[in-house]
Amino acid sequence: MPLDINTLLVVTVVNIVALALISPAVMGPRLGAAANAARWSLVAHAASWIFMISSNLWPETWLDHLLSTLAVGGFAATHCLLFHALGGWLGPRRFAGGVRILAWLVPLGYALLFGNYAWRVGWANFLLSAQLVLLAIACFRPRTTLRGRWRYVVAAGMAAMAVLTLGRGLLGAFTDLYPTFLTPHPWNVAAMLMTNLVPLIANFAILGGWHEEAENALHQQAVTDPLTSLLNRRGWLEVAQPLVANANRYSLPLALLMVDIDFFKRINDSYGHKAGDRALQALSSLLGGSRRASDVAARVGGEEFCLLLPGSDAEAGGRVDRHLRAQLAELVPQLGHPLDFSSGLAVLQPGESLERLMTRADRALYAAKESGRGKMQSDTGEPRPALEAA
Repeated sequence: MPLDINTLLVVTVVNIVALALISPAVMGPRLGAAANAARWSLVAHAASWIFMISSNLWPETWLDHLLSTLAVGGFAATHCLLFHALGGWLGPRRFAGGVRILAWLVPLGYALLFGNYAWRVGWANFLLSAQLVLLAIACFRPRTTLRGRWRYVVAAGMAAMAVLTLGRGLLGAFTDLYPTFLTPHPWNVAAMLMTNLVPLIANFAILGGWHEEAENALHQQAVTDPLTSLLNRRGWLEVAQPLVANANRYSLPLALLMVDIDFFKRINDSYGHKAGDRALQALSSLLGGSRRASDVAARVGGEEFCLLLPGSDAEAGGRVDRHLRAQLAELVPQLGHPLDFSSGLAVLQPGESLERLMTRADRALYAAKESGRGKMQSDTGEPRPALEAA
């Protein structure tokens, strides 16, 4: 049975509008920037098809000119929004600037070339297919923890649409086989069928990206201390244990600095709990801000912190301690009350577990507290006063 292009067009619009209307109910009102961009891409796609259908009611008139220009501009905007969503989920994507430039060039060229059917059809379809190719490429090489298979579904759909869109452009620009948008040419029918299928597939894939993003956000909440934004104890164990195992496997140096705020209860009692929170945040900002990318900082107790230093020996750990004390001394006037810390340093021994390493660092920290506070104690060295350390 021959497929009627008008029927396919109506079904396409109904499907896409339905997806645009249903997505808020499925995804909810509170979305991240990436999921929000993906949802708006469905809205833009639905609006574009409505404009395209409406333009056929007034062929070759100013209304056709306006509505069909809005339609192709909407298709280009749909691709731009979906590209933005991929960038939010997978990290910065190459060719982002190119996709945005194409989004402007598609409707601009189409409007200027409207009087020549072959030129306008070729221009719009060639540039839209270029956007689709860039979208397919953007699905690969993620720079975030989001690496689900939904990416390949999006890439396959965009690649298929790129081929069909390019073919439609070639037919319209260089042959007489595609004289109107509603021409029942087999290639146009295939493109319309794919236009029905791809939004459905892409929408499920987008839901996969949104779901993975939500799971990742929940996991981050589970492993992050809300007051300091550092890793909590669960997150610390999750990240630090593989680093210790890796150091043991390859005989790499690794040091652990355990830090505890001195007289923290006195700060709470004398200046209030808000002052105590500010003290915790001040020290955590130093631990998190001054570390190397490979270092791991965590709040593992009330006023107790851990700083794991891969590739560091005892001497390097001592330098980190001195640097933290110097930075903290500069912050104290802003806090309005004294603030210092004691610390314990332990260097990984061959075959040692994270738990054993923490035990030795904690023992060194306790020794620093017992010997007067405000100093660092190594598990093999002598306590050093803060003034000497600075």
